[in-house]
Amino acid sequence: MRKQGYRESTIHYCIQALKSVARRATLLDPESAKTYLASAKISEARKAKLAEDLARFYAWKRIPFEKPNYRRVERLSFVPLETEIDQLISAAGRKTGTFLQLLKETGIRPGEAWNLKWIDLDLEKSTLNILPEKNSNPRQLRISTRLM
Repeated sequence: MRKQGYRESTIHYCIQALKSVARRATLLDPESAKTYLASAKISEARKAKLAEDLARFYAWKRIPFEKPNYRRVERLSFVPLETEIDQLISAAGRKTGTFLQLLKETGIRPGEAWNLKWIDLDLEKSTLNILPEKNSNPRQLRISTRLM
């Protein structure tokens, strides 16, 4: 997967998924893995992800495998009320509360927030340069003076 350009975190989660299947089925037997997937009490999205990981594994091992067809069931995201978010932030500790406030005010992802450096903050222009995560594009946010 490294040769194909996958990130370390993706490789790690794929390995964890394969280990999980191996605890419940014979990994080198595709039919055993399919039987496990069919009977597992997990979401369709998780089954689809496991089937992708298994297909990649079997291709690497040159073991014939016909990937089962699982479809993700799209659901609407839960969006808390602003008052609920404010209550969460006020109940959190000082560091966590500051981090959550940054996420709320800017809308950036947690990983993007963790990767921020002082050089990304331009006080003269009141902007914040965001390095992308999850194959998105870099962007620049206009920040209010109350964040500074």
